[in-house]
Amino acid sequence: MEELVQRFRFVVPQSKTIPQMGVNAFFVDGLLIDTGHRNAQKQVMKAFGDLPIEQIILTHHHEDHTGNLAALKQKINVPMYAHAYCAKLMESPPPVCFIERKTWGANTAVSGIQPVDKTIETNRYKFHVVHTPGHSEDHICLYEPNQGWLFSGDLYVHHYIRYFMATESVIEQIESLKKVLKLDVHRYFCSHSFKEDSFVERFTKKLQFLENFYGIVVELHQKGFSPSSIMKEIKMKEQWLIRLLSGGWLSGINMVCSAIRDAERNS
Repeated sequence: MEELVQRFRFVVPQSKTIPQMGVNAFFVDGLLIDTGHRNAQKQVMKAFGDLPIEQIILTHHHEDHTGNLAALKQKINVPMYAHAYCAKLMESPPPVCFIERKTWGANTAVSGIQPVDKTIETNRYKFHVVHTPGHSEDHICLYEPNQGWLFSGDLYVHHYIRYFMATESVIEQIESLKKVLKLDVHRYFCSHSFKEDSFVERFTKKLQFLENFYGIVVELHQKGFSPSSIMKEIKMKEQWLIRLLSGGWLSGINMVCSAIRDAERNS
């Protein structure tokens, strides 16, 4: 049976994890979903070399998803799509921290990306664009209702999260998870995980983790606990090496501060 969705995995060679750290891009019916990281550009361009790519869409602007868009544009020059905010950000990408640059590589400015907010169509499929902010403001998922497919970008990755980027939002991720859990998904395609089954179970587990985390943090904050005191109270270990190598961009305390910030914004 023909595999309708092709997965391309681009690993980080220096990664010691099992499986190795990496990022996925997907190809389905002429549509390329994300482009991999720039540090893997040689492998990316070789892997995509013979693909009949007709259009490209980005799930969000982060460098592990968009790092080869400029090179692909130069080579094949097909229509490119993304959320409107992603299209704007890609014209002048934000800088990346040291550890992200070492892991994934820097990003390259790309103009001419067309904003998409409703659907994107191929010859055989019609994908609904689902705005799912939280991990980033411009994050989208792609849902194909007839197949029951969800290309989930970085919305899931894992049910248990140890650290956040400084700009992530707990509440927005909670709402985004609730949004996709209303969809009739039979198979999901994550940008970092190999898992594709048990959609409801996995996404519900992450939703419950974030809801519980948010509730506990907000309760302790209202009692006067500081962010660092909250981490001690809930026995949350800081990822110090990651925090230091990212200059604070990635950290456990960012998760706590995100919950507090969201609660104050909604009060």
